[in-house]
Amino acid sequence: MIKAYKQFWKNYFNFTGVSTRSEFWWVFLINSIIYAIFALAFGGVAVVTAFATGHADKSFGIAALIGIAVCILYTIATVIPTISLYFRRYRDAGVTPWFLLITYGVPTVLKGSNIYDKYVLVQTLVLIISIIGFIILVMPSKDRK
Repeated sequence: MIKAYKQFWKNYFNFTGVSTRSEFWWVFLINSIIYAIFALAFGGVAVVTAFATGHADKSFGIAALIGIAVCILYTIATVIPTISLYFRRYRDAGVTPWFLLITYGVPTVLKGSNIYDKYVLVQTLVLIISIIGFIILVMPSKDRK
């Protein structure tokens, strides 16, 4: 688990090679735990502070701002290694890494557009493409013999 997370940071700009399923999912789990800790620690402090001071209807204060800033900084720091991890995982599953443009680029663009909220067909398309992306991530490693 820790080895996979170290490899995640060590391969910051490594878009070649492969990443096994376990390497990918350990990193996914650790990053999810880190975000949960940020949310619970800073969000919890912000909520308790807001109610303790009697200003629940106003901003949550400095704790929330610090929490948001830390989450944003962590997200910025992990963008490139996460993309490279996805590239290597797709390659390990036997799928061209450029397929990421379809499985993650298209849904992101569609969700950001006005048509996503207006048409159920577009929402369904985004769901189907996202499921395909997930299936690729859980596929076993391609035999390299």
